[in-house]
Amino acid sequence: MEDNKVITVNGFAFENPTTGSEALKEQEAIEYVNKQLNFDDTKSLLALYNQMVTRRMFHTEVGFSYLKSIQDYLMKSDVDPAVIESIPIASSEAEIDSNSYNNDSSESKEEQSKEKRTNNRHNDDIKTKNRERKLISKNKRLMKLSVSFIVISIVLVITIGAMFVIANTSNNPTILNYEEVLQNKYASWEQDLQKREADLEKKEKLLKIK
Repeated sequence: MEDNKVITVNGFAFENPTTGSEALKEQEAIEYVNKQLNFDDTKSLLALYNQMVTRRMFHTEVGFSYLKSIQDYLMKSDVDPAVIESIPIASSEAEIDSNSYNNDSSESKEEQSKEKRTNNRHNDDIKTKNRERKLISKNKRLMKLSVSFIVISIVLVITIGAMFVIANTSNNPTILNYEEVLQNKYASWEQDLQKREADLEKKEKLLKIK
């Protein structure tokens, strides 16, 4: 194949002119999309990414590479990995120019399969790490609530215990025994008065006898 047919786009060299032209169009579309994107708005970024994947907007390595960069960014953000679409790769033989490769087709397929498995493992690792971070965050919140509940319970138990100790050891009248204390005092005063009256009567009798 002659060198003038090789089309280089974003680091990819396309020996098939048709595929190279399509890659150029995809690069133009990517540049336009980048001007509209705000990577800080992960919600809008996710919606646009999923739309591009669902509509299969890209068919060359240039487009797939761009989608993969957005996917990796979303995986590392606070977005739930379960809602991030996987990138579909067409396997139609019509899209592959058999003259564009010097290696045997079986070797090429094996390399693609290895790369796909590697990407899948990478995506699974990211999803697992995101789930672990969420679980750790939830566990920390539950631990804080548990500690607060235990402290409050201990304070309440100590307070109630102190109240019972004070009520049982205090010599001063309380709401619980105030009526009983008053009755005892009145009975004591009555006995004292009766004793005094008896003493006076005795003295009066002695005076009369004299």
